[in-house]
Amino acid sequence: MGADAFETMAGDVAGHDFLFTWKPQHWPYGELRKLVETFRLTGTAEEPWSCAAHRRIHPGDRAYLLKQGKPMGIFGRATVVGKPKKDAGASASKRAWHALIRFDVSRGDVLWDPMDEFLVNESLLLSLPVPRKQWQNQSSGITLDANAARAIDRIMLDSILIGRGYATPIDEAAQEVARRNKLVEQWIRPDQQLFSETLRRNYRNKCAVTGCTTRAALEAAHISTLERRDRNSETNGILLRSDIHALFDSFLITLSEDGTKVETSPELTDPGYAALEGAVVARPVGGAPPSAENIREHRKQFFDRLAPRTQNKG
Repeated sequence: MGADAFETMAGDVAGHDFLFTWKPQHWPYGELRKLVETFRLTGTAEEPWSCAAHRRIHPGDRAYLLKQGKPMGIFGRATVVGKPKKDAGASASKRAWHALIRFDVSRGDVLWDPMDEFLVNESLLLSLPVPRKQWQNQSSGITLDANAARAIDRIMLDSILIGRGYATPIDEAAQEVARRNKLVEQWIRPDQQLFSETLRRNYRNKCAVTGCTTRAALEAAHISTLERRDRNSETNGILLRSDIHALFDSFLITLSEDGTKVETSPELTDPGYAALEGAVVARPVGGAPPSAENIREHRKQFFDRLAPRTQNKG
């Protein structure tokens, strides 16, 4: 895989990050829904978006879309194309600035329906190490803290892998971008390589859930994906078969509180995975097992994902 391909999947970090907001009372949901459908069907879509920081925004900068109000959350990521422009339909003193943002699945961009579910929900946003006012600013097109943006990117990679009850070629392409991004990261970063080697040694090259010993199918999975000092420590990892890893990252399965069994989501309806409910999780032969703190964090995100779906069904 070439460097250009990796940069496309990982996101071009050379630009800057900006937060664009959507409020239903200002832009009708029906219009936004058309944009979402265009992206889902074609893999590309673009829309001019109000931007306050028009002097700082440049082509190639990243745009993160935030639905404000209740509920709140991130529902898309795109790229700024062209320079911001003023509206022509209002008086010179009242003209607003807009930046054209483009969604392109080949770059790893994504756009979900914010009335359905979020890529990054409110509880996760508020857990990021930035002031809450970052998410409460009423202006659109403002600077987004770089650390928050990178954390959002990592959470989004997991969100893209979550089953949503439907799949189009565009959905599958986005999932593949996310999956490859994570695998490439494991191989190019020394700390990720050490993390993987440690888990393979601790679990004797066996999937902790299925017992699979096919080396090429085994992956080192992070339990908590939030930023913390022990992100790549053995207490924040478990060795899993690749498909089980995908389910774990998608919060379709989680660990029991003591880490000894698997718990499954009601959304995991594939009969091929029915045996996962209550399956015994092997403990590492060498090294430390997953920490209670990291398990709690994964379980919290697992149940946070379930809550909106349960409410919608009610």
